[in-house]
Amino acid sequence: YLESHAHTEGLFRKSGSVVRQKLLKTKLDGGDNDLSDTLPCDVAGILKQFFRELPEPILPADLQDVLSKAQQLGSDEDKASATILISSLMPERTVPILRYFFNFLQNVSMRSDTNRMDSSNLAVIFAPNLLQTGDSDKISASTEKKLRVQVAIVQTLIDQAADI
Repeated sequence: YLESHAHTEGLFRKSGSVVRQKLLKTKLDGGDNDLSDTLPCDVAGILKQFFRELPEPILPADLQDVLSKAQQLGSDEDKASATILISSLMPERTVPILRYFFNFLQNVSMRSDTNRMDSSNLAVIFAPNLLQTGDSDKISASTEKKLRVQVAIVQTLIDQAADI
């Protein structure tokens, strides 16, 4: 559904209706997959919620430090190579999901001329949903820096999706 609506302006950035999303989640949980009367922003919101509510982040917590360190390497090519190499250490059960998801996000970013969602914008939206952000609600200089690094990780994975 979202692939056919990848051209939608602000996909993932514009929030849908909380009420419609609750109804949609109930519908999907009940096995009804008919999305014909559903708005793309509501489906996008449910997808973000899915990743956010996983018991463990889809990008494993034990690899997040090394993924962060990869973002400190000199060149963009070195950062990308190290990030992709580290992604090969991810649990086998999550690799197909990550491969599919980041390829999907890359396809969305390729339509940024119409949807205004390039890989940087998508990374800002998905980093807090895919990576462990910590328990603190306070935004400090260190959490802001950590978030910037997490955004860089996600952007690299989007840009290098074919290599995951």
